[in-house]
Amino acid sequence: MLKDAKVKNILHNSLYTVMSNRVFAYKTVKDIWDALKTQCQGTLAIKKNRRVILIQAYELFKAKFDESLTETYDRFLTLLNDLSLTGKEYDKEDSNTKFLRALPEEWDT
Repeated sequence: MLKDAKVKNILHNSLYTVMSNRVFAYKTVKDIWDALKTQCQGTLAIKKNRRVILIQAYELFKAKFDESLTETYDRFLTLLNDLSLTGKEYDKEDSNTKFLRALPEEWDT
């Protein structure tokens, strides 16, 4: 019980106030952890939906008219990293080709 109380205290002190308030009423550390996991990662259905949305965003990725090459690349890398977190990985060659094709035609890829 003492270890559980210590870990509970550590969790509450390390969380932002809003998150801490959401899990304050839970009695055990396991309950707190499960609630945090659900709030931060979502349920299995939410994860699947997120993956589908990210895959669609990857397939439809295009450079925006008013952004620089660096901004486009940063946005593309963020998308690849988010996909990686959902378990979807793309081959380097495929992702490089996808990025080059997403650039405006004026850039003569």
